Amino acid sequence: MPHSMATALAKLGFEIVPFITDRPTGPTRVHRKALNRLRTLQKQLCVTPIRKWLDDRAPSKTRRRVIDPVTLRSIRIECQLAELERLNQLPDAIFGCCISSSLYALETNLPIIYFSDATSYIIRDTYPGLMNRGEAHIQTLHQVEHTSLKRTSSAIFASPIVRDSAIKDLGINPESTHVVPMGAHVTPADPTVIEAPTPPPTRDHCDLLIVASDPIRKRVDLALDATEILRQRGINATLHIVGPGTPRSNASTAAKPLGRLQLSDPNDRQTHQQLLRDCHIQLLPSLGEAFGIAPIESAHFARPSIVANAGGLPFVVLHNKTGLVIDRDESPVAWADAIESLIDNPDHYRDLSRNALQRARDELNWDAWGHSVAKIITETIATQR
Repeated sequence: MPHSMATALAKLGFEIVPFITDRPTGPTRVHRKALNRLRTLQKQLCVTPIRKWLDDRAPSKTRRRVIDPVTLRSIRIECQLAELERLNQLPDAIFGCCISSSLYALETNLPIIYFSDATSYIIRDTYPGLMNRGEAHIQTLHQVEHTSLKRTSSAIFASPIVRDSAIKDLGINPESTHVVPMGAHVTPADPTVIEAPTPPPTRDHCDLLIVASDPIRKRVDLALDATEILRQRGINATLHIVGPGTPRSNASTAAKPLGRLQLSDPNDRQTHQQLLRDCHIQLLPSLGEAFGIAPIESAHFARPSIVANAGGLPFVVLHNKTGLVIDRDESPVAWADAIESLIDNPDHYRDLSRNALQRARDELNWDAWGHSVAKIITETIATQR
């Protein structure tokens, strides 16, 4: 995301001065991968009850493990700002994506424009990595974010639910908040060849797609259940799965697992683009989702999505306009019914296809994001001069 954001702002004439918040010199890429694997293994070996117990056994140590690194990040930014001021190159403002850990102890008179697609409260309730930590660790993260957001001049959030959390849970001034949706990571190589409406699914041919780096939270098996129900109803449905999948989905004849796709690999990116273009509907029955970029990617190919009403998904997919939104607690039968309703009503599918593509081109792209954020940055700077 930060690269897409920097690119969008640079296209509008902003000069981007990157700050280095980690060590200026550090491990090589290979070493970083090895360290990340070791950390992942450590987390897997340290089961949840033990991790929570360790967090809460010595709360002062837990607090220091969070506070010390974020304070150091702030100090590094202050040092870089001092050097820029010495060179008479001080920027007009500080902008950052998900930088609450860098702002915690930052002392500056520059306006700060903050962007995020989540709050620590949403992450706590959505992602296992934080749900499995002790209360001392979680409360320290809340404190860091609360302190950091008080330093911001303007705070931009990817969806209304995140803004609401920042106002309610973190006490940010509502008048300083904005909502600007993000763009997609995967878009057509040539957008001009995408036309709406796209061909609707039929009982003889229904390709479904789920993109799930976390197959448990995004409920790959529920999507598979719905696909298998469709097959029992005589519909030739196939679920294409991008991500690690589950043991069941990797063995099912109703699924086509593709594993992880690396977008930095041209072949993998092309495969992903082809899936987005060919699959009639993207499914995202997530238990929790801060925003949800995957449905936006399908929309850029004029393909609607069916999603759960979790987190920011009802903002990303507008019910009965750019796709369908289903209650998170509904059964796989309800998901199968929703898919079948679009098969039986191709005109409705075509309307969703047209609307999804139009909204993707009008709002859910990085150029649109850049124009909206540029206006907020410019107004914030002017207000604080």
